[in-house]
Amino acid sequence: MKHGAVVTIKTCKHEGCTSIAQKGGVCVKHGAKLTPCSHEGCTSNAQKGGVCVKHGAKLTPCSHEGCNSKAQKGGVCVKHGAIVKTCCYEGCTKKAKKGGVCMRHARKNDHMACSVEAA
Repeated sequence: MKHGAVVTIKTCKHEGCTSIAQKGGVCVKHGAKLTPCSHEGCTSNAQKGGVCVKHGAKLTPCSHEGCNSKAQKGGVCVKHGAIVKTCCYEGCTKKAKKGGVCMRHARKNDHMACSVEAA
């Protein structure tokens, strides 16, 4: 990414929609079916094991003693040293996803390369 790689973000194939495609090439609004949590009465999307986080999907916790935050890179959370890159759009402080941009800025452009010089 630092040297000019371009990431293709697939958008919904429904005419005029710029949302990011999920399953079947369409966004949730246009028919992509996400797996619901199997816990009775829950409307959240399932993560691991068919349930949402609230009902037992195990996300890796931070390895720092006494911390219950979700681990990022290196087994620790951001508070305890995980380095998480931010969006390369000027003034944006959201977490970068693919291509060096956050999901909001990825939706605005099908083909995107970070325009900020690598430090």
